[in-house]
Amino acid sequence: MLLNTFLDYIAKFKAYKIGYFSFNIGIFLLFSAPFPASCFLLLSLLISVFLIRENILNDKINILLLIISFLMILSCSIFQFNSQGEYLEYKSDLGTHPFIGLVNWIPLFFSYVGFQNYLRTKKDRITCSLSLIFGTLPILISGFGQYLFNWYGPFELLNGLIIWYQRENTSGMTSLFNNPNYAACALATTLPFFYANFFKNKNLNYEKLINAIIIFLVVIGIFFTSSRNGLLSFFLGTFIFFIPLRSRFFSFSFISIAAFFLFNSLVDYLFNFTLIPLNLANRISFQELSNDPRLLIWKNSITYIFQKPFLGWGGNSFASLWNKDNTLYFGHSHSIPLEISIQYGLITSSLLSILVFYLLVKSFKVIFLESNFKLIKFGKDNFFDRGWFSACFVILFSNTIDILYFDIRISLLTWLFLAGLRNISKERYE
Repeated sequence: MLLNTFLDYIAKFKAYKIGYFSFNIGIFLLFSAPFPASCFLLLSLLISVFLIRENILNDKINILLLIISFLMILSCSIFQFNSQGEYLEYKSDLGTHPFIGLVNWIPLFFSYVGFQNYLRTKKDRITCSLSLIFGTLPILISGFGQYLFNWYGPFELLNGLIIWYQRENTSGMTSLFNNPNYAACALATTLPFFYANFFKNKNLNYEKLINAIIIFLVVIGIFFTSSRNGLLSFFLGTFIFFIPLRSRFFSFSFISIAAFFLFNSLVDYLFNFTLIPLNLANRISFQELSNDPRLLIWKNSITYIFQKPFLGWGGNSFASLWNKDNTLYFGHSHSIPLEISIQYGLITSSLLSILVFYLLVKSFKVIFLESNFKLIKFGKDNFFDRGWFSACFVILFSNTIDILYFDIRISLLTWLFLAGLRNISKERYE
């Protein structure tokens, strides 16, 4: 009996090691090779589910996800067919099958539960963060090659299983991605982890210098994308990470920004090249912002929501609703809260919002506040948890003013960060 227990423990330990290794390899490959990364992450998820012994329904968040899954399936079922067995709302070929949209949600709810096994301790989250840091480097290599040396793609490997797009004639640097906004989101999301890696090293040495250089390149890369979303995410993520530096932070920020613009002017004068793309300067002008079509999209989206407020129109419905009356094609509402409300109704959207808000508040208290609710002094050895919270907030914010979630790399990261925040939130309160 004792021998069997020991052998069972060894088998589980080996399985966990394989799952843990597969998980971090998947995170490392996520940006540059999403299909192989998904295979590694799926293997780690299956192992994690196999190793779970406690009742997952003991966690109220998991119960909430189960309810949300049921409501999503119910919404698609109710509005999929009319009495003739044909699509009721989906007259346009532009929309995909409603149930296909569930793939973006329900499997990722399972990943949220399973990935928590590999993010239980601060050391686990640091390892994952470092995997993500090294996985970001190909974005910089391909992006700077595209922007500075005209390395245009797409470049394919393994019969198209791996594609680096590096598109020509776009508004900004796309790097590995199909669109500049995705590249900007990836860089802005991982930037707080580069901050964390910089500050964890107390001594000024070559490693700290290299990290500082890479931080500078990541910021430049965000500017090269010409993405307004990326620019806002950069400032937001940086501000959150440095809570509560206050005056010192703002002084540092002002000096850094002033130095950057001075450096840009010097490079422009000497080499006739600017680090701030003209596209970005034009896109953040008041006239450009006031004429942004997404304002009209958001207005129409609210109208769609109030037409079917409770269970929505079903999955992948926005494209059919919008393109039925408009000549300019758009495939989504450019805001994930609006998109969820349109597809699955305000009940589902509200429950998901409550879930995310709960995780953010609980983890914020652990990371940034003392037990008496005073701000923890910057410099305490929790830099990577600060980075984790900042990265999660950035990726959520990016999807609030746009929708990047339907790229598997962004959606996986979203639920990965939420899984990590769940473990962080348990460290003091549960």
